Amino acid sequence: MAHSHDHGHHHGEEKTEGRLWISIGLNLVITLAEFIGGIISGSLSLLSDALHNLNDTASLGISLVARKISKRDANRDKTFGYQRAEIIGAFINLITLVLIALFLIKEWIERFYNPQPIDGTIMFVVAIIGLLGNVITAVLLFRSSKENINLRSAYIHILSDALSSVGVIVAGVLILWYQLYIIDTILTLIIAGYILWQSYYMLR
Repeated sequence: MAHSHDHGHHHGEEKTEGRLWISIGLNLVITLAEFIGGIISGSLSLLSDALHNLNDTASLGISLVARKISKRDANRDKTFGYQRAEIIGAFINLITLVLIALFLIKEWIERFYNPQPIDGTIMFVVAIIGLLGNVITAVLLFRSSKENINLRSAYIHILSDALSSVGVIVAGVLILWYQLYIIDTILTLIIAGYILWQSYYMLR
């Protein structure tokens, strides 16, 4: 009986790792699409969403590595096992988030004084691709996110990214219909502020 329980647990672990790999692949594709789309369309909010997404990919990668390390048994040097690897992983990821947010604010200031035209169509299409990828990733990680802090942190990142993709979609529509280019810079500041708030909350 104990053996079958252990086998079930092992199978569950493998399933979670498989889902993490799929999520990492999906997020890399989204990041690349948003980065290229941001450069072509001239949209700073799309670029900021790409950076946010890249960080989510790093967060998923850290979760995967930390997961593998934390499963190792305790030994004489590491008497707590490797569980601490997960906490360190989450911490590194948060520091990266703060640096990204500060970079976005710097870009926002430059763009505020030097506004540029933006291609709303590219912005809109790419943001929809981003949203779809985020929703699929969130569905994949939902169950596992209840089990440990690192996966929960990754899951929250993905949800916040889905929200910022929705924001970019709305901004794309406003730029397309009303040439409201200022909405792009406003959205960039909101995304950066949200990343900082999220990081502060998780660091605590």
